[in-house]
Amino acid sequence: MKTSAARRGALALGLAASLATLPALAADKDPVVAVVNGTDVHASAMTEFRKMLPPQMQGAPFPMLLDVYINNMLVTDAAKKDGMQNDPAVKREVKTAEEQIMRAAWMRKKLNADVTDAMLKERYDQFVAQFKPQEEIRARHILVESEDQAKAIIADLKSGAKFEDIAKAKSKDPSAQQNGGELGYFTKAEMVPQFADAAFNLKAGEISQPVKTQFGWHVIEVEDRRMSSPPSFDEAKPMLREQVSGQMAQKIVGELRDKAKVKRFNQDGTPMADEPAAKK
Repeated sequence: MKTSAARRGALALGLAASLATLPALAADKDPVVAVVNGTDVHASAMTEFRKMLPPQMQGAPFPMLLDVYINNMLVTDAAKKDGMQNDPAVKREVKTAEEQIMRAAWMRKKLNADVTDAMLKERYDQFVAQFKPQEEIRARHILVESEDQAKAIIADLKSGAKFEDIAKAKSKDPSAQQNGGELGYFTKAEMVPQFADAAFNLKAGEISQPVKTQFGWHVIEVEDRRMSSPPSFDEAKPMLREQVSGQMAQKIVGELRDKAKVKRFNQDGTPMADEPAAKK
């Protein structure tokens, strides 16, 4: 019994020692994820690197992105050893990139200060006042190569097959595997005429005859019909901010031009015919 108690005591001490290291590990919020020729690569660097990538690459697995980052580091180091940082062409490109970054940062700072929620709400209220409801439907479709394939699918649906299952198995629409042919709500103007005419002639729950468009042959099932309504302010806010920011950016640049002394010339150096008189 004493031996067992001693063992339990030793185990408890060992466990306590192990647990004592956990706070230190948890506190390391920016761990090293690679060491390249003696240089540490931290997780934060990978986070920033991922943000800079095109949207289609941002979801790539971490090991893949880490290898790309490491490869970039190695090529950059090799370029520095060859003195590329002193190359005149490289210096010009660096200067151009720096100016682009400064312009974007300055404009972003100005717009963040100038574009307020009150301004966006006013624009939203104007949008709602001018909004005209339109009929829209929610539908699914299956896209195939031939009319005969479409007819066979319609027969299967009438026999009790599920539309979603057939869409995933037979539709050549790339998105069918994920959504079973679901198109969501849309207005007549949002679809090609042949598809829209057929879909909007169906009642909720009805399935179309084969419909030919430039994409192939469609089988359409309408799930719901309704009149459209304006999005909520929160839903519309990103779109409104983009629109208002674009207009404000034009205004800011216009004000800078009004205050500046600018002379323009043709490519051969002759004065432009429509160049206004120089400001004094």
